Amino acid sequence: MNKKVRNSVIAVVVIFVSFLVIFPKEEMARINPFLNVGKVYVQINEEPVVDEGRYYYDLTGYHEDGDKTELAFSAGKDLKENAFLKIAAKGAFVKGWEEVQAEELPEDVKNKFDN
Repeated sequence: MNKKVRNSVIAVVVIFVSFLVIFPKEEMARINPFLNVGKVYVQINEEPVVDEGRYYYDLTGYHEDGDKTELAFSAGKDLKENAFLKIAAKGAFVKGWEEVQAEELPEDVKNKFDN
């Protein structure tokens, strides 16, 4: 292999690995073109961590088919205790959320929260 080609390949690999190490998981999900935005349902069942006027939540949620996932997100206000949220998520990146009623939850998700 030509030295120039070999050095170019090594440089690309180093840049790629550095990119994976430096950027947080949420930011990687945000720019990943292979991830689709999906719906994840969570229940506010923990106290948030408050920092500089933001309320940070680390919650367990469920996709529409009942698959479990962990999500971290923040809100500009303290969210209602035991409220259900429908979150638009792309991997670990939260694009937005809205409060929903228990009746609006998919059956597979409702069963997970009932247990």
